[in-house]
Amino acid sequence: MTRLYKDARTLDVQTRDAIPIAIQWRQAWHPIQHITLSWQMDVNWWHERIYRDYYKVLTQKGLVLVIYHDLLTDLWAIQRIYD
Repeated sequence: MTRLYKDARTLDVQTRDAIPIAIQWRQAWHPIQHITLSWQMDVNWWHERIYRDYYKVLTQKGLVLVIYHDLLTDLWAIQRIYD
């Protein structure tokens, strides 16, 4: 089961060479153990552009989620959490 966040929940992310290496979720830092999938979305450039890098990550504590980096605002957010 997954939980999809329609409204972005911003979060703090530590990066190395623009790749996420840890996220802060519920007042705790979660080092990323593995990025299982990554992709980029660039749509609606003629209207309300969405330009993001997405990452499906597994943390060292077993949390699996999809996060994204909004390349227009430089904000990070959670899109989906897997139970």
